[in-house]
Amino acid sequence: MFPTRKQLGAIVRRAVVALLACPVLAAQVADPEQPLRKDYAMEWASRVSLSGVVGAIALIAYVLVSRRRNLEAPQTQWLLFIGICVMPLPVMLLGSAVGLEQAKDVSFCQECHVMRQFVEDMKDPGSKLLAAVHFRNRYMQRSHCYICHTDYGLFGTMEAKLAGVGHIWREATGSYSVPVRIAHPYRFMICLDCHAQSAKFEHRPEHEGLVAKIASGRARCTSCHGLSHIPREKRGGAR
Repeated sequence: MFPTRKQLGAIVRRAVVALLACPVLAAQVADPEQPLRKDYAMEWASRVSLSGVVGAIALIAYVLVSRRRNLEAPQTQWLLFIGICVMPLPVMLLGSAVGLEQAKDVSFCQECHVMRQFVEDMKDPGSKLLAAVHFRNRYMQRSHCYICHTDYGLFGTMEAKLAGVGHIWREATGSYSVPVRIAHPYRFMICLDCHAQSAKFEHRPEHEGLVAKIASGRARCTSCHGLSHIPREKRGGAR
């Protein structure tokens, strides 16, 4: 016969407690010499995802080893259902969220062969290009590539994520063309998301009326401040 509602509730509660307790225990035994990460939500999500994978594997292994002679029993099938179908769901959701969030990191962009030269120049203390100046002075504290290459609003974020998937595909298949070039003209309104209305920006007389000109496409930041990245003729890319 099928397990009662009370029995199913007990099974689910134990699974949830184990899923949530594992990352907490892992945090307790973490190396105290390692600095705490600032994004605690991502840390928790990563550990819950890992714990979910371990928990699901452990549950399936327990059933196949300890209950292998009663695989047709309803309770055994429910346990397998939880381990195979229920527990992986939050792992998939959290894992996808963690992966998308970690894709904002500069180190993720640097993993692509053709992008490595741009990141290396950005981190070069002697570089005078805009990306290096922003990185060196920490005008953005994190996600430097993502912030400058993502447009406003929800659709801007979605477009950036979809473009990132395309970049990963071209990197994996080697189908990109070199030297690398931007897919479409850069929208300098993105720069104004940080710079507009700042005291340093507003107090410079040459910036008077510049916001309207940039918005209408009649002016570009790079016209006065130079290139953001290494010029095309200096870009490598051959494997």
